[in-house]
Amino acid sequence: MSDFLRYVLSKHTYIDEKLHEKLVVKALENQEVNKALEWIHSFQDKMIRYFMMYQEIEEFKEEHLVLPNGEVDRYYEYSFELINYPNLIITRIIGLEEVNLNFDLNSNTISGIPSNMTSSKLDIYFNHKKDSESKEEKKSIYFMINANPRSLWKDLPSDKEGLYAKEDRIIDRGAFLDKKIISASVRGRSHAHVGSYRDDSYSFIELSNGWSLAAVADGAGSAQYSRQGAHLATTFIRDYFRNEEVLSKLNLLIDKYFEENSNRVIEEELNIPDDISSILSTSILDLFSYLQSFSEENNLLLEDIHTTLALTLCKKYDCGYLVLTYSVGDCPIVVYSEDRNTVNVLNTLDVGEFSGGTRFVTMKEIYQDSLSPRLRMYFIPSFTYLFIMSDGIYDPKFGTESNLMSIEHWNSFILDLKGDNEDGIGVDFLVDTTAEENLLQWMNFWSKGNHDDRTLLIIY
Repeated sequence: MSDFLRYVLSKHTYIDEKLHEKLVVKALENQEVNKALEWIHSFQDKMIRYFMMYQEIEEFKEEHLVLPNGEVDRYYEYSFELINYPNLIITRIIGLEEVNLNFDLNSNTISGIPSNMTSSKLDIYFNHKKDSESKEEKKSIYFMINANPRSLWKDLPSDKEGLYAKEDRIIDRGAFLDKKIISASVRGRSHAHVGSYRDDSYSFIELSNGWSLAAVADGAGSAQYSRQGAHLATTFIRDYFRNEEVLSKLNLLIDKYFEENSNRVIEEELNIPDDISSILSTSILDLFSYLQSFSEENNLLLEDIHTTLALTLCKKYDCGYLVLTYSVGDCPIVVYSEDRNTVNVLNTLDVGEFSGGTRFVTMKEIYQDSLSPRLRMYFIPSFTYLFIMSDGIYDPKFGTESNLMSIEHWNSFILDLKGDNEDGIGVDFLVDTTAEENLLQWMNFWSKGNHDDRTLLIIY
């Protein structure tokens, strides 16, 4: 107190400083002076505390606080960080109930699934821990809930009576070698929005002599009747190998190759003998001739039915699987092994060596050179999944060819496929009766900017 008294005397008296010390000692002996000094000191501390309290309140009111925008039907969560305002307590927020959001007092968190669009004001009520009256203060901020982009897309049915009409979505399941197969194909949002047709097609079939075939085709979006081109490509190649004479000849050559090379067959790409390559090449050349004839008979140009094609012919042996592939375009055929944690792309995509624009089986230039670079043969001891997909799956889930060959990306994709995604929708491969329906639901995933047809065949 003596220092404070000296300060007061120096500010409010003109007594010689030499007398200050005596006066201080004398004054401090007076009980009334001591009480007055204590009151002044207490008042000073109280004023400082009030000032600090009001400063914290006003600084919070003035802070430019921007909440991230929400989205209708998508879970929203935001927690207020009050590290710089340790004495403030948010008591309630007015305006959240209008969009079906809640505020948790304990965690200072706004959460919920917004029910509607809004651009409105939120009133944040709060008080200060050191305010004896617990007076409620208010801070107002603006908050926006955007429309769910999915809701902006229409789902108009295609004309079932139109030329080359096809279903907007299809699913299937069946047997494939000693395994199972499920499939789904659905119109892209860009087609559904205007009521146009699905351009993708697929086929799969169990053949004789232990063979199975699967194919996917992606009709060119710029071609008027590409949906028919894709349909014709997948059905022609399916029916081509239904021919017992063709398949028996291929089967004899493959069995002979295996018998002669059984000691040298390992898990890798194999060189295709010319006689086997010839059968496969003939099937593709016959397909082109068929498409050419179809276009002429229907007064169309080949480019009117442009389509890609990816196909695989597989046979099961005691020691593993013989897999033949052919493709034009960018529909991957991929084998994934969970036990060995490996992934292999089994076909040539039209990137890199075959870059320079999208390629289609309806292009004459595809057949000007040997088809051999597009033909592949593999021996695979075992696998967990074999996938064939259109770029409607490939683009949003992988994006680049390098990611397509990354086991890390495939491990993530498998988890996604099983339900580890924002929609919580996945395929239960253990329930055969619903797996293909699960797949169709999963394929409704949202990916900004990716609204193409989606087709996926899974052999497991």
